[in-house]
Amino acid sequence: MFSLSHALDDSVEFNGEVYQLDLSFDNILLVFEALEDESITRDIDKVLIVLRLLFVDDVELESLDTIVLVYKGIMEQVIGAPQQKDDMEEIEEAEYIECEEKFYDLQQDAQYIYASFLKDYGIDLFEQQGKLHWKKFNALLMSLSDDTMFKKIISIRQRKETKDMSQEERQELREQKRIFALVKSREDAEFEAMDLIQKEEYARKTLQERGE
Repeated sequence: MFSLSHALDDSVEFNGEVYQLDLSFDNILLVFEALEDESITRDIDKVLIVLRLLFVDDVELESLDTIVLVYKGIMEQVIGAPQQKDDMEEIEEAEYIECEEKFYDLQQDAQYIYASFLKDYGIDLFEQQGKLHWKKFNALLMSLSDDTMFKKIISIRQRKETKDMSQEERQELREQKRIFALVKSREDAEFEAMDLIQKEEYARKTLQERGE
């Protein structure tokens, strides 16, 4: 929770131990990148990488259960991010719980976020690496004005075709959606446009790339 009545806390307490955390926005972005990295196949490895990124000091946690509980506590209470699914033994499925529909991506939209912060706030995010707190970054991100590139792109992704649109307006909107589509959305759209044979070939190619 973002509160102006309390200082931003860069620590988490567990079983009487206080752990100092690096909650600069760029470090949290590295956390999200690690969680989405498909080359890291074991979910427990992702969790351990995340904790190494977050802990300021070297910390040895005594058991897998403790590792999972500390990780969940940080993600839910400190970062406020969507939580991974897990079970306590295997920590299965290191995937974010998806929203109904996703309209922006912190990695894919990085250049638009950078330009929008510079335009609205005069903030150069490269100069703020290691300084700007994640919660401050998030508050500023959500409050960008509608005339920034980031908000314009979100608006395009959210916009729906309406009956009163001309054919030219519909075509223009479709082209804008194609240009600014998130990678996953673009892949889904391209897949839906394939015929059955193309879909089967695409599926075989995907399985081969995954080594399945």
